[in-house]
Amino acid sequence: MLETIEIVFRTVTVMAAGLLAGLLLTAGRRRPAAVPGALLCFAVAAFFVTSGPGVAAALGGWKYPLTALCVTKAVWFWLFARALFNDDARLDRYHMAIAGAVAVAGTWQQTVFLGQYRAGTAGPWETHAGFGFEGVLLLLVLLGLYEAWRDLAIDLVERRRRLRLGFIVATGTYLAVTLAVQTYNLLLDVSTPVLATRANMAVVALGCLAAAWFLLQPRARSWLDPARAASSVVLNRVESAVLADLERALETDRVHLQEGLTIGALAERLGTGEPVLRRVINRGMSHRNFNDFLHAWRIREACEELVCPEQARQPVLSIAMKVGYGSIGAFNRAFKARIGMTPTDYRRKTVNGTSHAR
Repeated sequence: MLETIEIVFRTVTVMAAGLLAGLLLTAGRRRPAAVPGALLCFAVAAFFVTSGPGVAAALGGWKYPLTALCVTKAVWFWLFARALFNDDARLDRYHMAIAGAVAVAGTWQQTVFLGQYRAGTAGPWETHAGFGFEGVLLLLVLLGLYEAWRDLAIDLVERRRRLRLGFIVATGTYLAVTLAVQTYNLLLDVSTPVLATRANMAVVALGCLAAAWFLLQPRARSWLDPARAASSVVLNRVESAVLADLERALETDRVHLQEGLTIGALAERLGTGEPVLRRVINRGMSHRNFNDFLHAWRIREACEELVCPEQARQPVLSIAMKVGYGSIGAFNRAFKARIGMTPTDYRRKTVNGTSHAR
């Protein structure tokens, strides 16, 4: 059975994870990262409840639902990162199906396969499936890190950019080390040293309490909030000058129509640095990332082209290329996401007088 100090460590860690989960759930539906974040906390708590030596027998029938919850840690980590760094991310049935599949496979691995493997009775199929499951968990962790990294270059919200970098370095390192240790233990059939286990619990407890502290502070916004453009922030003299140059480049030079335009190329054209241009587009034009900024200007231009009588016979593909899109598929997706219909439907309904701009 567990020593007293071990029980104290595990109790504090579980309580810290539970506290953070409760705070996340009270954040409400308006924060997409709240639910997967809370489920991640519950899964971490379940891990520390079920992983103690001799605990499985004491849990009785509860070990199965707790194990099922525990093994989904990597799923909720991925979905939490996805919701935290993607403005349009939402949980759907596809994600819940993945979580369910991982729960079933992980419960089999923890309660059946490990016993067979240690007894030397696991067959080739069971061995490949058992170790392959660890590979699936690692893939999910990497997907979570990818969610934090993938839009870093086009993210215009400085607070969220800093959070991305910290998330990648801190969380990624921790989870990679944890999975590596678990895989090593599984391969050699050994247990994690007691000191390492307690250090792990201390890190998790402190991380949960730190996150809870930021949620509890009496402030208008927290790290969990979906990033919003800081439209009310007053630009300084340099930023105001850059904004004027940017508006001139958009209205007169129509720089947004350049295919493959990057924020670096635009900053160089305007003779300013990328950090300044990011703040200008975010604070002065209320855009959260560079792609949204480009889509807004390009789709506006496309709408004008589609309803222009002189362009009535021009193919939609030609208009897509003209406004800076490299393919008709990318143009159709961007157009429908912002207008609510395809370019062809927009042209038809507008010409018939049944549509209005949104």
